[in-house]
Amino acid sequence: MTPRHLTVAAFLAGALAGCSAAPAPASSAVPAPAGAAQPGVEQLHASELRPGDCLAPMPQSFVVTLMSCSEPHAAEYATTYVVPDQPWPGEEALGALAREGCAPRMRYVPERRSGLTVVALVPEEADWPRHRTAYCLAVRADGGELVGRVIL
Repeated sequence: MTPRHLTVAAFLAGALAGCSAAPAPASSAVPAPAGAAQPGVEQLHASELRPGDCLAPMPQSFVVTLMSCSEPHAAEYATTYVVPDQPWPGEEALGALAREGCAPRMRYVPERRSGLTVVALVPEEADWPRHRTAYCLAVRADGGELVGRVIL
C-alpha cells in the first residue's frame, strides 16, 4: 500500500515523520514480528483504538503498538477527526487541519494537560479524499515519554 505520514505539531519544529500503512486488516489484531512481542503488548490498526490507549513506539504507520499506560510510552490515543472533503491540501496543510480539528476534541486529565501537544496520524495524497480520518494522539511537547494516563 502507499506510505502515510505522521504529522507532528508545528511548534515541534514542524517535522514530518514518514509513515507507511495498509488499510485496516480483516481481523482486529495484527501479528507482531517474530521475536518482537512483549507480554501485555498488542498491535492493532489505528481504527481500532479506544480513547486512553497508550502507544509505544511512536507509530510509523496506522498499525500501532498498544502497551500499558503505567510504563513509559510515546503517545496516548484520544479521538479521531475527519478532515472536511476538499481537494488534496498538501502534507503541511493537512497536518495543520488535523491538529486544528483534533485540538478541541482532546479531553486531557486536567492536572496532566501542561506540556502536552497533539500529533495526528493522517492519510497521504494517494488515499485522499476516500480516507480523510486523522487519528489524534497526545504527546509530550518536549518529545519525552509519558507515564500514566493523560486522556480522560
